Amino acid sequence: MEKLTASWRPLTFMLTRIHPSTSVLTLPMEMNSTLSLSPVPAEAVDEVMRRVQPSRVLELGMHCGYTSVRLLRLLPPAGTLVTVEGDPLTAELGEEIILVAGFKHSQFQVLTSSSAEAIPTLCPVLEPDQGTSEGFSLVLMDHDPQRYLPDLLALQREKLLSPSGCSVLLIYRNQRAEGLREILDHIRARPDCYDIKSELQFMTEIFYQKEERRRTQNHFYC
Repeated sequence: MEKLTASWRPLTFMLTRIHPSTSVLTLPMEMNSTLSLSPVPAEAVDEVMRRVQPSRVLELGMHCGYTSVRLLRLLPPAGTLVTVEGDPLTAELGEEIILVAGFKHSQFQVLTSSSAEAIPTLCPVLEPDQGTSEGFSLVLMDHDPQRYLPDLLALQREKLLSPSGCSVLLIYRNQRAEGLREILDHIRARPDCYDIKSELQFMTEIFYQKEERRRTQNHFYC
């Protein structure tokens, strides 16, 4: 492994000490802070996972893999996680965290590239055996907030969001939502296919549903 920067030394130390049966999620909070794991709203993410019960999840911004582990542990046995990380060293170490937590490569895929480069390549990832794809039913964005709107539009353009409904979690680590103003303005201007479901201290959940399906449901309930 290439020479590590000082900011990653706590992680490599942990990887040499942790037992395979030990859950990464039980690591001390001070270690989590060192690894840039907080202030991800872990319990809120868990709640959404339990409510949505997705089978396919996309994570943009892997960091050290802690959130990836939280997502994986709540996926069904046949579920899959695709996680995208632009920094090769971060992606490598995050993958190690996932493996140490006991998950297998058949359950997840790490793409080392920018989100803009990764999104157009995801269709084959979603449909290895079948001719059609249901798309992702949950997307977690925890990378560059300036990329949130362009990436959401790209996911919609590439038809990677489940037409029956997809929850998109927007994480903002600086405790302020100013960086989300552009994407939230876009969401509010498109009530035909988007809703804002919740706005928490560090996370906003939006819900996407294909316009035709939403119109059909609205007609049904009228």
